[in-house]
Amino acid sequence: MAAISKPAHQNLAVVLLTAYLSSLARQPLVTKACTTATLNFLQEEIAQRASGMRSAEKSSERRAAFEGRPAAKKSLIEHVVNKRVLQFSLYGLLVSGPLNHYLYEVLNKVFANRPKNKLNTLLTILAQNLIISPILNSVFLAANAVIAGERSVENLAKIIRARLLGMMKVSWVVFPCVQLFAARALPPLVWVPFFNSVAFIFGTYFNTQGKIRALKATRAEEDEKRE
Repeated sequence: MAAISKPAHQNLAVVLLTAYLSSLARQPLVTKACTTATLNFLQEEIAQRASGMRSAEKSSERRAAFEGRPAAKKSLIEHVVNKRVLQFSLYGLLVSGPLNHYLYEVLNKVFANRPKNKLNTLLTILAQNLIISPILNSVFLAANAVIAGERSVENLAKIIRARLLGMMKVSWVVFPCVQLFAARALPPLVWVPFFNSVAFIFGTYFNTQGKIRALKATRAEEDEKRE
């Protein structure tokens, strides 16, 4: 009986997943940092376009050219890739990816010698959601604001206080379910790419919403100035 061949795209997906998991096993820190940088690049690019920020910037540039005002100078690399997209990617490579790696390394060491029972599973999930997740989300909000141009430490603290709870409420509802699903239905080898995919979706959503709020605030200020 002839073997049933898999579609080419399934074979490619298996090859890519195998290569990624192999790299993750050999060089976890580098692999996670590069993965986060790539996902952040895509996340910021999508958020800028979905929120209308990219269109607003282009409209502003056209308006400035029409009115004869000098356009903002761009570096050579900014003609190839958006500055904030590059900054957000570098944040993933140098800050978010390594921080995520080391926080979970500490968590894994804390629970390494404990028996794998329901109590320790619950304690692990609580530690992830009450300690690690707030740290990562706070750093994300601060970095997002800095990349957007904010430099005041006081304002950064206000932004975190104003938005962190909203992010955490979603995290507390969604991620325990995601973690329980992964623990029961997925092999541990694919947990990292699975969690990365879920974090990418929610990160893109929150990033887009933040940009929509910032765009509305900017337009409200411009309307006040005209009046």
